[in-house]
Parts: sequence; C-alpha cells; structure tokens
Amino acid sequence: MKNLKSKYIFIIIAFVIILVSPVYALPKPNNDFYVYDDANILDETTEEYIITTNTELYQQTGAQIVVTSINDLEGMDINRYATALFDEWDIGGAQLDNGLLILIVPNEGEIWIEVGYGLEGVLPDSRVKRIIENNIIPYFSQGDYNTGVLSGYEEILDYVESEYNIQLETRNDEYYAPNNQNHIGNKISSIYIIIGIIIFMFIDFRFFRGWLTYSIFRGFGRGGGNYKGSGRNGGGSSRGGGGRSGGGGAGGRW
Repeated sequence: MKNLKSKYIFIIIAFVIILVSPVYALPKPNNDFYVYDDANILDETTEEYIITTNTELYQQTGAQIVVTSINDLEGMDINRYATALFDEWDIGGAQLDNGLLILIVPNEGEIWIEVGYGLEGVLPDSRVKRIIENNIIPYFSQGDYNTGVLSGYEEILDYVESEYNIQLETRNDEYYAPNNQNHIGNKISSIYIIIGIIIFMFIDFRFFRGWLTYSIFRGFGRGGGNYKGSGRNGGGSSRGGGGRSGGGGAGGRW
C-alpha cells in the first residue's frame, strides 16, 4: 500500500512538472541549412550569397555562419532560444566549435548573435554587440532587413577570415557597400594614429634621446601572450558539423 502511494505521488509530481515546464518546438533546418527565413525577410539574392560564401568557408575552415529568422520565440528568452537552436543544429565544426548563429525575430524587434567556443576569441561579446548596434540595427529600424543582415554578415566574415588567414573567393565586392563608411573611418583613424606615433617618437628622440620609446617597448617585452591557431576541416556540408555554443554572444532591439 505504501509503495502504491509513493507511485501515485511520483506520477502527480511528474505531471505537474510537465504542466509548468515551457513547451516549445525548435524548427528543423532546411536543405540550405545556412539560411532559415521563416519570417520571409530576405530576398533570394541575399540567401544565395550567404549559402555560397558559407559553403566555401566551411570547406576551408569548418566554420559555419547560420542566419535564421522566426516569427516568434514561443515565450522563451531570445538568448535561451538561440543557445538551444545552436546546439540542436550542431552549428560549426565538432572539434573546433567554430559556429555562429544570427537569430532574428522581426515581429518582436529582437536579434541575438550566438557564438561558438572556437570563435569567441575573435568575436567576443563586446565586438558582437558593436556589430549589432552599428551594422545591423540602423537598417532593421528602417525595415531594410536585407541590407542589415548583409552588413552584419560581412563584418563577421571579415573577422572570421582574419582569424583563419583566408580570403573567400565567393565574396562579392558589391556587398561591402553598407560597411564602406566604417572601413573608411577605420583607415582615417589608423592614419592619425601613425602620425601621432611619428610625432611622439620625433619629440622623444629629439629631447629625451629615445628614453620614453625604450621604456614603452621594454614594458611590452615583459608581457606575454599565448596564441593558439585554429585547425582546419575540409569538405562541404549542408548540415551542422557537430559544433556547440560557447554561451557567448549579444543581442539588441529596434
């Protein structure tokens, strides 16, 4: 009798847990994998470009950048949803965990970029946040989803190419247009920095015999850093490579 009571109590508790637990169904990736546009915000040209560049990127590095739009989050927090979807789809290489997911929910005005462990070094949360705020949201707030996605996607590709020291042949110069002002601004800033360094060194060697420059370089010499390059996977894929989310990323609203 006691065992029967315990059994009924267990069944009731399990039933209550099921009732109060959030119920959601994650979408399944389509055949293209790299683009899942359930909210229908992207045109065919944009989708084809993302698929083509991703195919080459995966062949050279094992990295994958998936762009997804959905109509609603089914009551979930966008961060949790993105992490669950990332792991469900196995985005990125299994050994390197070098995947990235761009999740867009236009009906709720939210975006989240989830980053795998292998890309967190080159795409930390702060950098991802800047990409969202500077490259994506200004266009999303005007209803221009194609340009916003491409602007953010291209900026992310820049960093991924730099990380693996590659240059994708399938990248199209016409898609750099949204970022031109950012790149021009960066070049101008670099010029000013170089000029400043030259002036500093001139004054230092002219009046202080290079003591300041020597002290600075000596200080850098005492520091140390370890850099581990990433490996590379070969082959193409229309599915995830077995990667896992690193829990990193950032989001934004418009």
